Amino acid sequence: MPDYLRPHLVTLPIHRAMIRSVEARLFAELAPDLPEPIIDIGSGDGTFVQIALPGKQIVGIDPRINDTHEAARRGVYTGLAVATGEALPFADGTFAAAISNCVLEHVKPLDQTLREIARVVRPGGPFIASVVGERFPQALFGTWLLNRLGFDGSRYGRWFNQISYHYNTLSRAEWEARFTQAGFTVEACRPYISDAALKLFDISHYYGAPSLLTRALTGRWLLAPPFTPNLLWEPILRRIYEAPAPPDGAYYFFVLRRSYD
Repeated sequence: MPDYLRPHLVTLPIHRAMIRSVEARLFAELAPDLPEPIIDIGSGDGTFVQIALPGKQIVGIDPRINDTHEAARRGVYTGLAVATGEALPFADGTFAAAISNCVLEHVKPLDQTLREIARVVRPGGPFIASVVGERFPQALFGTWLLNRLGFDGSRYGRWFNQISYHYNTLSRAEWEARFTQAGFTVEACRPYISDAALKLFDISHYYGAPSLLTRALTGRWLLAPPFTPNLLWEPILRRIYEAPAPPDGAYYFFVLRRSYD
């Protein structure tokens, strides 16, 4: 299995590299079993697929025009569309499989989007999705710190969800119910990112804040990727990357199957 941590460290801010590298490994483990063509719900700028699923026949959809243009420049998708998940511009059963990496928590019309994914995936086709869980706001460093100081830490968690555009931070049971109602069978669910790792994720957001300006001005997260100080974090992040799955995690990795009508 290739190493997915280093490519993310020289491409993304620390907090993104920490999460995306773990997700890339999870998706890559299932790549040989993913039939094509595949639809990627929320393809973004293409960085994730370029690292985790190179060479796959994947069509990406994303509502953000600039990110879709960047994904096209990378040349990692066989097709791209600027579209929302609630109204996919494809015929029924167009795709043999679907993927979605940390997108569904940002979707407001969640049930409609899931039904649309089920519509365009052929019966029996896999749908692999990573999502944020209900532990996310509770396990943040800011939440923990405020609670320790005698304040209401839940306000920090709500604020963080708000600025992250997290509309769906659901429990495992709630996610499973929504997937099932939309027409999928849940085959497996793996929690990932421990509470301790999420606290570092929270702190590293502030360390990586200048990268927002860098991206706005240059279109890249990092100015000089090969020489990024991110690599100083590698020993710590590698422990998170190589850690076994926690019994309870802030995120869930779902393996689903399109039900037969």
